[in-house]
Amino acid sequence: MMNLHYQKIGNGTKILLAFHGMGQDFSCFQQFAQTFENQYTTYLFDLPFHGKNEGAENSMITKEVWKNFMTDFLQKNQINSFSIIAFSMGGRFALATVEAFYERIEQLFLLAPDGVTEDPVYTLATRFGFSRKIFYSVLKHNHKLYAPAEILVKVGLVHKSVLKFAKMMVDTPQKQKQLYQAWVGFYQLRFDIKKIADLINQQQIDVQVFMGKYDKVMPIQKVLPLTKLIKPSKFVTLEATHGRLVDKTLGYLGKGN
Repeated sequence: MMNLHYQKIGNGTKILLAFHGMGQDFSCFQQFAQTFENQYTTYLFDLPFHGKNEGAENSMITKEVWKNFMTDFLQKNQINSFSIIAFSMGGRFALATVEAFYERIEQLFLLAPDGVTEDPVYTLATRFGFSRKIFYSVLKHNHKLYAPAEILVKVGLVHKSVLKFAKMMVDTPQKQKQLYQAWVGFYQLRFDIKKIADLINQQQIDVQVFMGKYDKVMPIQKVLPLTKLIKPSKFVTLEATHGRLVDKTLGYLGKGN
C-alpha cells in the first residue's frame, strides 16, 4: 500500500485536498490553506517522489494504486465528501480522483492542470523501455542541449520562459532523478477526457479553472478539450506565468471573487 506524507491545516467544515506541481511539495498551497482555514480543512499532500516522499524507489503509480491509496486515506480520516485544488502536475492526480470518486467531489479548482492533453514528447519519453533510457541519458547530460535550445529560442520555436523553466527543473542531480521518476512513474495516469467531462456534468461538480496569460509551460489551449465539454463556473485568465499562478490565484480568490 502506497503511503504519502501530508499536512493538515484549518478547521473549516469543508474538506479540501491539495495536489502540488512538479518539483514542489505540500507547501505549494500552504498559504492558500492558511488564508481559508476557517472555510476549509485542507490536506496538503507531498505527491510521490516529492517532499518527504523523495526517497521512494522507482515505481508505477497506476490508477488502481492511486484509488487504493485514496480509499484508505478517506476511510482513515472519515471523509465523505471533499473538494480538490491542483496545480500543474497535480492535475493528473485531480483527474484520477475524479474518475474514481466523482460522486463524492463538490468542487474542483484546477490551476494550469496537467493531464488534460498528452504531449507527444512526454509520450515518447516515457512509454517505451528504449525511450526511457534515452530520456534518462538526456537528463544526465542536459547541458549539452543548451546551445541548440538557445538557437530554437532565437528563431522563435521555443519561448525563453520554457527554456528557463526546463533548466530549473534539471539543474541538480536530485532534480534530474525526481523528474525522471515522476515522468515515468505517472505516465499511466492518462484519461479519456470525454469520460471525465461526463462524470463532472453528471455529478454537477463545481469546476473553477485558472490559467496564466503568460504561461508558456501550460498554455490555455491545453485545457480546452476539457473546458469545451463542461461548463466551468469560472474560467479565469490571470496576469501570470506558470510559476506565479498559484500566488495569483490566491490573490484573486482572496478578494472574494
